[in-house]
Amino acid sequence: MESIDIRSFFNAGFWIAFLFWIVIILFPIIRILKRTGHAPLWSLLFVIPLVNVVALWVFAFKRWPIDNKPPSI
Repeated sequence: MESIDIRSFFNAGFWIAFLFWIVIILFPIIRILKRTGHAPLWSLLFVIPLVNVVALWVFAFKRWPIDNKPPSI
C-alpha cells in the first residue's frame, strides 16, 4: 500500500486556495484599473502584503488619467 505524503496534500491545497484568491481579488482590481486608465499590471501590487495598502492609498489620492479628459456632453 502506498502512503500519502501529507506535506504534498497541504501544499497542493495551499496553491489551489492561493490561485482562487488571486482570481477573486485581481479580476475586479484589473477591471477598475482599466476603467480609470491605468495599466492592468498595477494590479500585481495588490498581491504583496503591506504594499497593497500603500498602493490603495496612492491610487485613491493621485490624479487619474481619466481626470484629464474633457467632459463629454
